[in-house]
Amino acid sequence: MVRISKLKYEDLSGELQEALQSTHNYLGFVPNSLLTLSRKPRIALAAIQLNRAIQESISFPRELRRMMFHIESLAAGCQYCQAHSISGLSRSTGISPEKLKDLWYFETSELFSDAERAALRFAQACAVVPNAVTDRHFEDLKKYYSDDQIVEMLAVLSFGAWLNRFNDTLGTALEEDAAGIAEKVIGPKGWSAGKHASTAD
Repeated sequence: MVRISKLKYEDLSGELQEALQSTHNYLGFVPNSLLTLSRKPRIALAAIQLNRAIQESISFPRELRRMMFHIESLAAGCQYCQAHSISGLSRSTGISPEKLKDLWYFETSELFSDAERAALRFAQACAVVPNAVTDRHFEDLKKYYSDDQIVEMLAVLSFGAWLNRFNDTLGTALEEDAAGIAEKVIGPKGWSAGKHASTAD
């Protein structure tokens, strides 16, 4: 069931189309989440600008940022964001297919460093309700990351939490490309599109 229908890209204002161009160039499509959010252009533009500011401020590996968003989305239960995060990771040359498949098992997989495990534990604890982050998480993070980098991580996770809540609540329909990659990479681990299965809107 489509809870709120998306807008068509060609019907968006020139300003919004321009703002979404980099996303379109990277993914080959504009995510349905942004097409729905574009019903409120000022909010859509602010979200795009905030995401860009976060990405341009990151000083820790981008692949780790994407892994943190995926683990966060797993903990939050948003299948839409799980698919998008794994789709982004699959396009990255900075992570091996083996490591990608082991992401759900970061605690025990030998493919992850202690520094990555600390960050991914933090992402997982941030995503649950009530928040499960403790002083121990910060102690572990500070072994590997500066205070500035931890703030960057929290910015990534806070924006990710907003995306999780928005898309999980709306049941945003998954795009064919993202769904196909998710089915291939994390489908065998139990992922399914669920309420995000694509339907005409």
